[in-house]
Amino acid sequence: MCHSTRITTLVLTASLMIAGASGLSAEWAGHTTSIAGTTPAADPAPNKKALVGSWLETVTFPPEAGRPPLKSLGTFHDDGTMVCSDQGAVTSEPPTVFTSCHGAWTHVEQRKFAYTALELISDSSGNLVGYLKVRGSYTVSQSGNDYTGTSFAEVLDPDGVVLFSVSVTNAGKRIQVELQ
Repeated sequence: MCHSTRITTLVLTASLMIAGASGLSAEWAGHTTSIAGTTPAADPAPNKKALVGSWLETVTFPPEAGRPPLKSLGTFHDDGTMVCSDQGAVTSEPPTVFTSCHGAWTHVEQRKFAYTALELISDSSGNLVGYLKVRGSYTVSQSGNDYTGTSFAEVLDPDGVVLFSVSVTNAGKRIQVELQ
């Protein structure tokens, strides 16, 4: 596949997928809910690990993008690393595959967190055609079971040149343990 065809493929695919990484983004500040589901009455100090856990996120694109929201699953580990998987990570037209995202997150202040994540983008033969880079910030609710935020996603060619970018909004719900 020639370089210009790969770039075209990346841009077309990015317009279909671009915020999956924002699905990458999950906001997780201030989780204070126990497994039993009780919530303390007050949050006197910020919980710097409130983002730790697994989340189902809805990524919403601006109206001019002309695409519906997508879902993303994200897990934030207590060591500041993260992984995520986005709806639509495999496309047939153009034939493209996005890996799961891998990234890092940090506590910013109070219930606010920031993250950066990357996904590899390959053609159907497994050749690297680019990257999806997503960075964002999230604010975890007082209950610790929801977050909202914004993310900025970029599709980069294999040399790191930005081909396409978009800002999205994110809303996450913590995945809870459900006893039988």
